[in-house]
Amino acid sequence: MADVRPFRAAYYDSDNAGSLGSLVCPPYDVISDDERAGYLARSPHNAVHLILPEVAYDQVAGLIADWMTSGALVRSEQPMFVAWTQTFQLPGGGERTRNTLVGAVKVEPYEARVVRPHERTHRGPKEDRLRLTRAVRTNLSPVFGLYPDEAGAAWAAAGITDPPLAELTDVDGVVHRIWHVTDAEACAAVHEALADKWILIADGHHRYETALAYRNERAEAEGDIEDAPWQRVMMGLTSLDDDGLEVLPTHRVLASWPGGRLDAFTASAIESPAAMVEALAEAPAEVTAIGLATAHGLTLLTAPKADTATPGERLDVAVLEREILVPTFGADQAKLSADGVLTYTKDALEAMAMVAEGRAGAAAILRPIPKPDVAAVAEAGETMPQKSTYFFPKLLTGMAFHPLDK
Repeated sequence: MADVRPFRAAYYDSDNAGSLGSLVCPPYDVISDDERAGYLARSPHNAVHLILPEVAYDQVAGLIADWMTSGALVRSEQPMFVAWTQTFQLPGGGERTRNTLVGAVKVEPYEARVVRPHERTHRGPKEDRLRLTRAVRTNLSPVFGLYPDEAGAAWAAAGITDPPLAELTDVDGVVHRIWHVTDAEACAAVHEALADKWILIADGHHRYETALAYRNERAEAEGDIEDAPWQRVMMGLTSLDDDGLEVLPTHRVLASWPGGRLDAFTASAIESPAAMVEALAEAPAEVTAIGLATAHGLTLLTAPKADTATPGERLDVAVLEREILVPTFGADQAKLSADGVLTYTKDALEAMAMVAEGRAGAAAILRPIPKPDVAAVAEAGETMPQKSTYFFPKLLTGMAFHPLDK
């Protein structure tokens, strides 16, 4: 099962690099061009200089070396886990805190069923991240993984009692607190608590598959060295049973709408965007429910779920692809996204406003996928369309880095 170990992390020294809040940034794939410019300007040591650099990838390694020399980055003397809490407000109100342990997870092919995907990936992002990894020989951003732990044994094993080493509030109002777990007995206890678990990738499929490709390259070139750092990938791990784990939907926005084939559904007119959100929330879990916004108005589409359908086939996002998008456009979501026909947003009201204002042809509004359904898809060995889930909040880049040499 999972082999999760502490690691000799590289991390920012605030005395030389500045406050942590000025140094961290979101994962590369959710940063807009304007946001990137803002993070670049925030600090010369901001992590965006590494993951979305202004220089060529082969120059980023030199940047990291310069930061190590100047003391902006330091390397832990002993292996450690990073304990990380994120306190945030739910979209509908209420406060939650999510607990995450960052460690070095042995890279396994999906066929081993130790680390399991739940979404499809695309070649382009993996090729890009592999070029960067080859250049910097460092995991810059953590993969986000989930594991079953109803008792919360792994988090408890870390023994967090002291005040946090650092605390910051990000642009989304999320309060982040981190601790370095360096005690050898605590590290051994965390390792043991996770040893019988499997891991579901929540976010960072491209990063994980990049780590696997990089591991294979290094092993072929240098031999399959068991304890080499490149045998592992930095991963933030949260229990599937954590009270702060939230799975939000990602809505689909279509540039055009030639008139969809909706014969498989019962269609009900909806009066307003707020009423659409409410109707989807109240729709029974045992039926498919998809909100459709077009120039003609808002419609709730419902249909019974087939008894013979697999866990992946039963998902609303899969039904959307199979019964609406492919018949209408002749392509799946990956192809439509690559062609610029389909884009994504986490804001249902924004998606519907884009259609009402003529900035989009249509929008599909989706419900959150329940956590047990996400796990069931992975357990069945299936995958979902890309961006089927939105795990909020994101794990920031810059809390720690995982050097893959020495």
